[in-house]
Amino acid sequence: MAHYLLLYQLSADYLQRRGEFRDAHLQLAWQLADQGLLLLGGAVGDPVESAMLLFQTDDQAQIAAFAAADPYVQQGLVTSWRIVPWLTVAGPLAATPLKSVAIPATDAS
Repeated sequence: MAHYLLLYQLSADYLQRRGEFRDAHLQLAWQLADQGLLLLGGAVGDPVESAMLLFQTDDQAQIAAFAAADPYVQQGLVTSWRIVPWLTVAGPLAATPLKSVAIPATDAS
């Protein structure tokens, strides 16, 4: 399974408005987390500047469906979003573990 990041750009009034929609947003996110599709998600920065969600799937349409159904997107708290592939190579959850790259020695003769 591949990893993808769902990147959210947030509205200027995101922090003021998110409380009204937070429970519905979290319920949707946890449904996908319970299915093993969403691995991590949350706001980025202090103060908050954006949000990022890490998905594990081979079907980007599932991620797009999440974004389309997300109350934060529907209510304008997210001003734009995009899905980007993330080639994970290190760590216990890496989709493509790569522990070393053998570099052939050059011939000095």
